[in-house]
Amino acid sequence: MNRDLDIISLNKKAWNRVAKKYETDYLPKVSSLFDFFCSQLPTGSFILDLGSGTGLPYAKKFIKKGFKVLGIDISSQMIKIAQRNVPDAEFIEKSMTELDYENKFNGVFSSYTMLLLDPPLFKDVSKRVVQSLKKEGLFYLSLNEPWEENIDVDGEVIIEIMGEKMYSRAYTEEEILDTFSPLGLKCLKIYRKKLSSEEFGIEHMMALVFEKIV
Repeated sequence: MNRDLDIISLNKKAWNRVAKKYETDYLPKVSSLFDFFCSQLPTGSFILDLGSGTGLPYAKKFIKKGFKVLGIDISSQMIKIAQRNVPDAEFIEKSMTELDYENKFNGVFSSYTMLLLDPPLFKDVSKRVVQSLKKEGLFYLSLNEPWEENIDVDGEVIIEIMGEKMYSRAYTEEEILDTFSPLGLKCLKIYRKKLSSEEFGIEHMMALVFEKIV
């Protein structure tokens, strides 16, 4: 991959362009691990939703459960849609790479957002996520894992979604655990499922829930 590529700018432009189509044509499937994540949170928890998109379905579900929600997204168009869809949540235009919170949230939720980061950015954002969590706070992470062993995960990372090119990379369980365990997160549960959609094709989803123990 060209190291001079500005991943953040590339993805921001792509998501701004697909925002309206994404809202009308696609709704993410909610995994059973989402319910587990919510069930482990204290009443009235404050949730940071990374890459909150249109606010559907997750931010809306968090609000219905009585949680307070701050959603951040790199796309100004997604933010506008989310504010309309979930007026009781707060949404701001912000990149994950700019997280600067400390001991603020009971839970951080990242559904198919951190796979939009290359390994150096992934590690940096991981530190920012952990810093933003309160002690015993929970982190939900879902992304794609490689569909077979020994595949070059850094090979084809510029993909086309809804007609727009963006960066996306699969991460292995080992990479994820090796990143978050030294930061003081304990993995509570892992969930896997093969997904298929017209917009994203076949995806090998892996979701994990962590607890901050230090």
